[in-house]
Amino acid sequence: MRSLWLAIMCCISCAAVKAQSPHELSQTVNRIDAVFAEAWENERVTPAALAGDSEYLRRLTLDLAGRIPAVSEVRDFIHGDAPGNRREVVERLLDSPAFVRHFTTVLRNALIPQANSQPQFRGLVPGFDAWLWGHLAKERPYDEIVRDIITTELNFNNGNALSSTTSPDAFFAVRELKPENLAAGTARAFLGVRLDCAQCHDHPFDKWKQEQFWNLAAFYSGFSRDENPDEDNPLMMNVAEKTDARSIKIPGTENTVPAVFLTGTAPEWKSTENTPRQLLANWIVADSNPYFAKMAVNRVWAQFFGRGIVDPVDDFSENNPPSHPEVLEVLSQDFISSGYDLKRLVRVITATQVYQLSSVQSHESQSEPSHFARAVLRGLTPEQFFDSLAEAVGFYQPYRSDNPFVIDTNSPRARFLDLFRDSAESALERETTILQALAMMNGDFIGDATSLEDSQTLKAVIEFPGMTDSQRLQTVFLVSLSRQPTISELQRFEKYLAAATEGNNPKAEALSDVFWALLNCSEFLLNH
Repeated sequence: MRSLWLAIMCCISCAAVKAQSPHELSQTVNRIDAVFAEAWENERVTPAALAGDSEYLRRLTLDLAGRIPAVSEVRDFIHGDAPGNRREVVERLLDSPAFVRHFTTVLRNALIPQANSQPQFRGLVPGFDAWLWGHLAKERPYDEIVRDIITTELNFNNGNALSSTTSPDAFFAVRELKPENLAAGTARAFLGVRLDCAQCHDHPFDKWKQEQFWNLAAFYSGFSRDENPDEDNPLMMNVAEKTDARSIKIPGTENTVPAVFLTGTAPEWKSTENTPRQLLANWIVADSNPYFAKMAVNRVWAQFFGRGIVDPVDDFSENNPPSHPEVLEVLSQDFISSGYDLKRLVRVITATQVYQLSSVQSHESQSEPSHFARAVLRGLTPEQFFDSLAEAVGFYQPYRSDNPFVIDTNSPRARFLDLFRDSAESALERETTILQALAMMNGDFIGDATSLEDSQTLKAVIEFPGMTDSQRLQTVFLVSLSRQPTISELQRFEKYLAAATEGNNPKAEALSDVFWALLNCSEFLLNH
């Protein structure tokens, strides 16, 4: 039976990519699906069924555009000229500004997580986002993005690291230009290696030695900084950099160690033009680097599945092996061969049958997330949550043409993101707080968005001529949950509308209640 499933999956994978992609993409997709099919058979796992069109479209749009699909997108996908064409909708989303905006947020959160957890760094976000946006919009390869970050010419305006200049300076500023912070941050962000515990002593649970930590830190040893004692602006600093610094003294010891890569290879100082940061960047993004490509594809995989093939995503170590090493190898080699093309990586992952499985558990063997035998429920990020709400209720988000990355702290989106900001490392660990639940149930934004006076969505549904109660209910379901109501849901809510008491627009008020309930249900809060 499972062998039959393997054969079926390979055939379906070919069909999924035939219309759009080159033969090589089909081969990569089929190899990934075959590895999982074999693993499921060996481990006696029965995978879930494929997700239906509505479930797939909602999940895909959240993953690629950072929001739920619009009603028009749902109806076109289900009833359009080419209903259910999954590769076509992937291409449409990849070509949209929403993809660039969403992946700008994804990469920013991964590269400067301090901007979320520490308020003093949030002013760095606009400049970093603007820089990332420009690179992603131009479809710059991922290795070039990383190289540009590491080698950037730092522009601290009058010594102020909080400058909103369009640049990747924030990567350095959130780490306060300290070599030890930059070494730990570089290893985690780009190599998936947790060196932190080796800073003061040899790593107690991994192979890394204290000297190796400081070997990496030596590449950043040229910075000198005199901090301004102004506590209101801790990032004010006078900065200088010696581009010929090649060693660093280990604090608390008399040992001075040279700049050496984590593989134990010393850099070749061929020219004074090759600064330590340039040589470090060359080594990190090299095709031969054993960590770089695997870390990148693992991060994107985790973005789509809620967990990485190596989990946590930044903990590649001998004591934390990948759940499916062959898949990691196939993805990383394809990523390298494509020239580190992020969009191709997205195409590959979303074309797999593994990604397209339903979240509905149909067998007890699907309960272990590391099997990837069904789509696991993932909490929405604050950005996904608000942008999905805005899409559902018809809220127009003002766009500043002069600088769209300036943060308006008084805007509904900014207040919402601040309230729903989380520090969970995994999408599977996001939890809703009491304050967040109260904001959804009683907050001004939701109250206005579901009121008859202010809700653009409700006005459109209620005022559209000739609609029956059933059609109105179906529409608010499509608006909020991207699917049609089940027969039992439709019958229950039809009875609720029919029982509405006498008064001004009683059915309209009852429909408002239904809309509010759908926006507050767990199905809306999750990607599944």
